Amino acid sequence: MTTHRILLTVVAALFFAASPSAGENPPSLNGLWFSCEYAHSQIPPEDGCVMLDDDGFRVTDGAIDHVKVMDSHEAECRGARAGNCFPRTTDAITVSSSRIGRIKPAGDGFTVSYWGCTQAYRMQERQGYFEIAPSGSRCYWTREKRYFMARYQGRMRVSGD
Repeated sequence: MTTHRILLTVVAALFFAASPSAGENPPSLNGLWFSCEYAHSQIPPEDGCVMLDDDGFRVTDGAIDHVKVMDSHEAECRGARAGNCFPRTTDAITVSSSRIGRIKPAGDGFTVSYWGCTQAYRMQERQGYFEIAPSGSRCYWTREKRYFMARYQGRMRVSGD
């Protein structure tokens, strides 16, 4: 349950990270988004988010899937857990994928509805990544922490495709 809570928060944050200004065409939010490996619950990444965690999200036309990188052999992951991260500059990754649901924009961020409760999040663009945090009343499943996420620009293959 904890992994899905964190993933829902991160995916939602990434999906709405590039909110357009009034009068602009909205940018494509489709893509792959991952947490910054060297960020902590309240501390931004010291590496500018060049290393990504192996858990992330795929956003496709408003649908959100949890993805897990299956082919990383990176040895420089936090906690000396080889394969639990990968460099943001990696050309291609293979992932497993499972559907989470949908998210909706709201104000300066987005909302996530999960287990009968809707949580609002605010997001701010930082240099090279986005910072996402819960706002307003918290759902019982919402953790009081900030999330630091970045878009992955390489190629992705879904295992089994």
